[in-house]
Amino acid sequence: MKKSLHQKIILQTATINDYPTIQNMARFYVYDRTKYMGWECPETGLFECVDFKHYFEKQDHQAFFVKIDNELAGFVLLDKIKIIEKVDWNMGEFFILAKFQSKGIGSQAAREIFSRFPGKWSVAAMPENLGAVKFWRRIVNEISKGQFTEVFKTEKELTTPGNPDPYAMIIFNFNVIHSI
Repeated sequence: MKKSLHQKIILQTATINDYPTIQNMARFYVYDRTKYMGWECPETGLFECVDFKHYFEKQDHQAFFVKIDNELAGFVLLDKIKIIEKVDWNMGEFFILAKFQSKGIGSQAAREIFSRFPGKWSVAAMPENLGAVKFWRRIVNEISKGQFTEVFKTEKELTTPGNPDPYAMIIFNFNVIHSI
């Protein structure tokens, strides 16, 4: 049965018990990125991802499942990491499974997250991921009513002791004043 474009999403807080599920889904997240990053499939046939455990262990991090009719549709991972400037929230990772992409699910999930967490935000996308850049530009423009900055930063500009091997990013900074 085909899912409706306007189905209500549920953002469910993920706990440390959900960490293995998020980490398993992260393999699909990395697989999706191969479309524009050109990464090779590992010999094992299993894509690996950065360990997301810190999203469950640190007080200033938040993890959520995106669900449709109790089915996993993706995840959202928030932190307070400063990319360019100090923010209240940074969209650490945002992933919607292929089955649910281009159906409005990601837009609903993003709006709901911004509604729950007002304040100064940062969202970054790899410039090679044209779909994500277009998606975030549209959503951020809508949420901020056109009041945002968009900056390209190279790998060198983003290198820090805590992130010695970053990717170039397009970074959006904006404010969410109140619930949307």
